[in-house]
Amino acid sequence: TYSFEKMDKGERLVLHLKENPTNTFMKFGLHYDDLYKSGVLVNYTHKKIITKNDVVALDVILGDNFRYNFEYYLDNGFYWSFGVNSKLNTFNRNISTDFENGVVFTDLGINSINIDFTELTNQAYLQTLFAQKFSVGAGVEFKYLKIQSQTLQNTTPVFDSSDYLSAFGYLKYDSFNQKYFPSKGWSFAGELKSYLYSSDYTQQFKRFSIAKTEGSIVFEPLKKCTIKSQTEIGFAIGRRTISFFDFVLGGYGFVPTNNFKPFFGYDFLSVAGDSYLKQTLTFDYEFYKKHHVNFTGNYATIGNRIFEHSTRWLVSPKYTGYALGYGMESIVGPIEIKHSWSPETGNHFTWFSVGFWF
Repeated sequence: TYSFEKMDKGERLVLHLKENPTNTFMKFGLHYDDLYKSGVLVNYTHKKIITKNDVVALDVILGDNFRYNFEYYLDNGFYWSFGVNSKLNTFNRNISTDFENGVVFTDLGINSINIDFTELTNQAYLQTLFAQKFSVGAGVEFKYLKIQSQTLQNTTPVFDSSDYLSAFGYLKYDSFNQKYFPSKGWSFAGELKSYLYSSDYTQQFKRFSIAKTEGSIVFEPLKKCTIKSQTEIGFAIGRRTISFFDFVLGGYGFVPTNNFKPFFGYDFLSVAGDSYLKQTLTFDYEFYKKHHVNFTGNYATIGNRIFEHSTRWLVSPKYTGYALGYGMESIVGPIEIKHSWSPETGNHFTWFSVGFWF
């Protein structure tokens, strides 16, 4: 509840707060996309498990691909907060990149391959607020990565099966009024991650770093009509000898992981490189309450060390794609259908996504 108190100049707003006595929650969700397929989420959240200002949450995703996400966070507000998390991602997919800079595809005379992808990531980090707006943090990460293919008969079926230790730092800001169909606000996210150690299954690992940044702005020039502009940049620093952490573009509707990025006009995980520049422009019209039609164009330059050449990344983008979509804000999250195509390849893809992304 609230009340107002008269002051010499104006009034003072007084908030009367009472904390919810419930500390334990069970939550459920449904999601479908064309990469992870169907998933049912079961979430357990508990506040004040050790101290009065901490929270622990466990997501278990059951479906075509088993996944989980565990998070413990000790919130100290404007002081340094502490968190640990553990995530498991798995999926199976036919892809158009072999994580070996095209060597395997060239040797075998193929242009796609079916892979099993497994990623187990554990992090410990510190986080605080900068200028009362930005989240800034730093931590360490231990990752196990396994990429294999059962379709390769005449060579090793395992691309990588290694542990990786890295240190990272990040800066984030988000003022969007909602996540999936925002009408105003802007966001920024930047991260630098240095890979320091590997168990080195391929016996090729050398220390390197990856820097990436993403910025978006949304405005509403006409009522119910919004324009969103998004720019992404990423590149490797140092002598990169493995390609498993390259930026890989393609597909839509999935939670990004391991530098896999959505890109209209190309199938999931289609084009890859250790550096990229991507621009996305979306026009959205809410023609009826919570019902949207939108048109998106995305453009990218991606390859190896593209920013080392002063003009290479400034030329016309090599990869372009467009999408026409419909979206509905429902009680279970956004329901979207997107039809996309690319002028370069002439390929068309239709993607369907249901529910909040997880």
